Amino acid sequence: MNFVRKEKIIFLLMVSPALLLLSVFFIWPLFNSFWISFHTWPMFGKPKWVGLDNYIYTLNDPRFWETLKFTTIYTFTATPMLFIVALITALLCNVRTWGTTFFRAMYFLPVVLSFATASYIWLWLYSELYGIIIYVLELFGFGGPDKNLNVWTTPTSGLWAVNTMVTWKFSGIQMIILIAGLQAIRDDYNEASTLMGASRWQTIWHVTLPLLRPSIALCLILCIAGGYQAYEQFLIMTQGGPQGATRTILMHTTDMGFTWFKLGPAASVGIFVMIIIFVITAIQLRLFKPH
Repeated sequence: MNFVRKEKIIFLLMVSPALLLLSVFFIWPLFNSFWISFHTWPMFGKPKWVGLDNYIYTLNDPRFWETLKFTTIYTFTATPMLFIVALITALLCNVRTWGTTFFRAMYFLPVVLSFATASYIWLWLYSELYGIIIYVLELFGFGGPDKNLNVWTTPTSGLWAVNTMVTWKFSGIQMIILIAGLQAIRDDYNEASTLMGASRWQTIWHVTLPLLRPSIALCLILCIAGGYQAYEQFLIMTQGGPQGATRTILMHTTDMGFTWFKLGPAASVGIFVMIIIFVITAIQLRLFKPH
């Protein structure tokens, strides 16, 4: 009995730093934001209870719907692009051959870069003056006096330019998650599928992917949650342009809270985004629940 009690005490001592950090940097800010969303709080003065006024203000704000629409478009265009690239790379790298470990390490390298660093690297690559991407396109006959290769002139081209950067930066971590899932699948399943006459593609579609559902769910949850929190990449690469067409919901929230000093409405926007992410995550977990 004393041994069990001692083990519990040791366990609590080990997890207490993590619980403390979770409380300070997640739980407390979450409850504080929820509290602020029901108040009007000038920079100088005491907060005043306003009930649901901030939420009503947000729902009637066209900028909220515009930025939410663009953020949703970005999330659901970047997610398939990122996931498909990561899945193909994981399937190709899930072999024990010479150079595979080195390739995985190099492919994972962009993940350790900050979003700001990655954004500036790709901003340079897209530069009209010295960007290598523009140079390669010109070699293939694009550009010239009649064609504008500035990818930031339209929201669509700017969106896909950012999607490409995000895929380059984050497909490495997705690849690692998927490879871990692939290596957890017993070889017996693939061997049985081959003995039954299934092709490589049929084995992947009917055996590998169904058994990979938990890893796929995790990857999609990370992609979508990250998509709705997009900020640095658009702030640096598109600066919200042209004409505010690529402003994300987090850029709108930041401006509302720290430029216009509307802390209550800004907190209500954050609560709305949290609810959206929670609902989408719950749906994904339901859809990808292992049988």
